[in-house]
Amino acid sequence: MAISFFIESGKNGAIIGVVIYFQFQNGRMNFMGRRFDTLAFPGGCLRCFTLSYDDGVIQDRHLAELFRHYGLKCSFNLNSALLGASETWPNYNGKPLDVSKIQPEELQSVYATHEICGHGLYHSSLESIGAPLAMYEIVEDKRRLEALAGKPLKVFAYPYGRFDSRVVEQLRLAGYQGARTVNATHDFQIPENFLTWDPTCHHADPMLMELAKRFVDDGEDNAAKTTPRLFYVWGHAYELDGDGNWAVMDELAMFLYQHREKIWFATNGEIIDYITAAWKPPPMAAFSIIPARWM
Repeated sequence: MAISFFIESGKNGAIIGVVIYFQFQNGRMNFMGRRFDTLAFPGGCLRCFTLSYDDGVIQDRHLAELFRHYGLKCSFNLNSALLGASETWPNYNGKPLDVSKIQPEELQSVYATHEICGHGLYHSSLESIGAPLAMYEIVEDKRRLEALAGKPLKVFAYPYGRFDSRVVEQLRLAGYQGARTVNATHDFQIPENFLTWDPTCHHADPMLMELAKRFVDDGEDNAAKTTPRLFYVWGHAYELDGDGNWAVMDELAMFLYQHREKIWFATNGEIIDYITAAWKPPPMAAFSIIPARWM
């Protein structure tokens, strides 16, 4: 944190006060009494839960409805050039698995109450295909999905979870405000950079329900009771078919629904909007004027 002092002087040159400016970094420093560790989500909640599912597969139809049933909100990450494609993997856990994509005309109905997000035009590994082609895949995918969704896209998910600093900058230039990785944190921290947003865990993580219980538990520590928590689960809906674990998602959704009075259920984009509006300080802000007589 950098601190700057500016002298305020009167007509006769006498010092009448000092303006102190604080330079903030990573949105973490105190600004007019505001800090991330004192953040409250809408409704006064100290817990926020969000989901992110990739590829726009036909299993999203059931998953999106399951989430709506429990009041959960999900960000669905789609590859616009692959929408409507039919595909079956011949051997997923020893049996064929239909991984066909939903039809373009279904987007607004299937993902109603949820969020449509980018995932690259063809699901290419963006850091390995070269800057010009990567930028085209990002921008063209965003353009097509925005036309289908009827609204701007705010969030992206890195195909295969792979990215580098160049890809991050390309997303920023394309107008994205957030992008999900596949790196599990097993914690509930608010990210310092939403363009490299690490989730808490995948839905197949053996710690899933343990994490869910820790998420809602008030505990004995007073600090834990007042610290905001962000629980982020991701995956692919076809895995729920192929691995036969729809019951896992039902269990998680029902458990969180039972604690809904203390949780804000939100899409990735809603979280970014809220935190950015409520807590992101300007690069330089005047803190106070100290009269010279107090010095």
